[in-house]
Amino acid sequence: MLIDLGWFSFDLFKVTYDGVVLAIGGTAVLAALGVVLCSSPIYSALYLIGHMICLALLFLMYGAEFIAAVQLIVYAGAVMILFLFIIALLGGKKESQSFDFHKFMAFSFIGTVLAELALSTRVGPTQPITGIFDEKMIANVGSAKAIGLELFSKHLIPFELASILLLVAGVGIICLAKFAYKPVRRRSN
Repeated sequence: MLIDLGWFSFDLFKVTYDGVVLAIGGTAVLAALGVVLCSSPIYSALYLIGHMICLALLFLMYGAEFIAAVQLIVYAGAVMILFLFIIALLGGKKESQSFDFHKFMAFSFIGTVLAELALSTRVGPTQPITGIFDEKMIANVGSAKAIGLELFSKHLIPFELASILLLVAGVGIICLAKFAYKPVRRRSN
C-alpha cells in the first residue's frame, strides 16, 4: 500500500516488512549476546535455542521455508534439546565472571565483525546473477526435492558417516557422565 502525502511517499508494506526483519534480527543479536555473556550453561543453551528460532524466522521472512523448517526441527528441536540433556546430565556449573585477555579478544572480534557489517551496508543492494542459469533451475535449487536428491544420491556416504559420528558422540557423552558406583555396606549388628 503506497501512501502519498504530496511531499513524502512511502510503501507501508515495505516499512512494516523491514521493521519486522529488523526486530527479529535485533532479537537474534541479543540472544547471541546472551549465549556468550551468560554464566550458566543451561541459560546459554536456552539463549541459543532462542537465537536459532530467530534465524528460522529470518529464513521464513526471506522465503526459504524448507531451511526454516530444518532449522527449527533439527537444530532448535533435536540438537539443542540434546545439549540441554547433556548439560543437565553432567551438571552445569556457573562460571565466575572476570574480565581477562580472552574476553577482551572476544569483544574485539565481535566489534570487528560489527564494523565490517556496518561497512558492508555502504556497498548497496546486490544484483541477481543473469544469463548463467535459467529461471526453472533457479526455482528448484532450494526445494526439498532438489536437496533430497543431491543429499541421498551424491552425498549418501558422508551423510551416513555424520549420523554414525553423532551416535558415537552420544554414546561417548553417556560413558563420560557415568558416576562411580560404590555399593553401600550394610552394618551387621
